[in-house]
Amino acid sequence: MEMKTSLPRIEYCSECQVGIMRDRVATYYTWIGEEIITVPDFPCTICDVCGRREWDENAIHNLKVILRPNIDGIIGGRGRIKPAKETGKKRPRRVSR
Repeated sequence: MEMKTSLPRIEYCSECQVGIMRDRVATYYTWIGEEIITVPDFPCTICDVCGRREWDENAIHNLKVILRPNIDGIIGGRGRIKPAKETGKKRPRRVSR
């Protein structure tokens, strides 16, 4: 009787289309009002070619629950920061690597 081995599913990067998304941890940051909140060792997947990060949905939900009193209307869906025009706050420019 042959045993079939199940290989892990490879998830390719949606940005560069060639990199493989790997489970890692990184520092997650977001603005709440005029304060920046940073969370070290936050679970995510990171592309091994272009560095794109996709944050863990469950961890984002748990962070929202913890920060709930201050968070309504600040963080948008999928854990992304709402654009400054929606929150009324200016965000710092991104610096390319």
